[in-house]
Amino acid sequence: MALVVNTNSYVSIADANEYFDTRIDSANWFSAITDVKEQALVTATLMVDENAWLGSAVSSSQALAWPRKNVIYYSNKMGQQMTIADTVVPEQVKIAVYEQALHLINNEDVLLGQTQTYESISIGSISLSDSNGDVQRIPKKPAEAMRPIKELIHRGRSGGIGGMWWRAN
Repeated sequence: MALVVNTNSYVSIADANEYFDTRIDSANWFSAITDVKEQALVTATLMVDENAWLGSAVSSSQALAWPRKNVIYYSNKMGQQMTIADTVVPEQVKIAVYEQALHLINNEDVLLGQTQTYESISIGSISLSDSNGDVQRIPKKPAEAMRPIKELIHRGRSGGIGGMWWRAN
């Protein structure tokens, strides 16, 4: 299935191109072919959609988690409580998709868990060599993708209400 905005992706390739026009370190986005960009945006949307969002879906038949109703959260940026209209996909969610898509393009095998490379491996006396320092664990969801949406996600094991504590009197 091709990319269809609001069906399997929150954003189009044109939207992503506009976002990456002003973002540093986005050359890999522009060098990727259209099919790879579509796959990255669709996969990124699915990954971002896995979060435990505040509120509830507007319709039980909608393909994606957003738009949502009853989303009220505290914005650190604005310093106040904010409400998201039930017809809107917040810009924070779109930014998370852009960042997740770029992460997938930059780390082509991240979903397979094949992101570590060694220059040499020996079995006798066990020896690993990483002379160029590229051996590291790459997260499936980078901080750049999670940071914009953290205020819109339930926190804590029990789900909480936007990370706020409530008690009965």
